[in-house]
Amino acid sequence: MGFFDKAKQFLGGKNMASVAITVIERQPAETATFPVTDSVLKGTMVITAQQECTLLATKYEVWLYIKKDDVDSPNLARAEKDPDPNVSYSDSCLKMPCDLKPGQVITQPWMVSDVDLAGILARNGFPDPNAATRDPRVRLVVKCIADVKGSPFDPSAEVTVRLAPA
Repeated sequence: MGFFDKAKQFLGGKNMASVAITVIERQPAETATFPVTDSVLKGTMVITAQQECTLLATKYEVWLYIKKDDVDSPNLARAEKDPDPNVSYSDSCLKMPCDLKPGQVITQPWMVSDVDLAGILARNGFPDPNAATRDPRVRLVVKCIADVKGSPFDPSAEVTVRLAPA
C-alpha cells in the first residue's frame, strides 16, 4: 500500500462507528444513579458500524470531576478494557478483533471494578463521601470507547451519572 493509500485510509477512518451508552446499573443511562461508596460499576454500550471496520477492543472509564476555583478537575477513578488479557472469555462473549459491516449493531455489557470514589473525594476535601452527593461541584462521568482499526479518533460516548448516598 502506497503512502497516499495509507493517508486516505487513515483520514477516511472518521465516522467508522458510533457509540451510545444505554444502561448504567440496570437503569436508563440518562437517569442512572450510582451509590458513592460502591466499588463496581456496570453498564451496556451499543456500537453501530457506519462502514466496514474492525473493532479491536472496547474501553470503559470512570471519571470523577470536582470543581475547584471554577475549574473542573478530572480524576480518573478507574479504567478497564475488553478483551482483558488476564480474563478467560466464554464462547458466548464477543471475540475481538471483530469485523463489522455497515449497519451492524453490537451490544456490549461492561464492568469496571475497584472503583474508589470515596478515596478520591477524601483526597479532595470531602471526608464524608455522602456530602459530595449533594454538592453541585462533584459529578461522575462514565465514558465508553470503541477502539476501531484505522480510525484516527476512536468513537466514544459519555454520560453523567448522579451520585447517590451510600
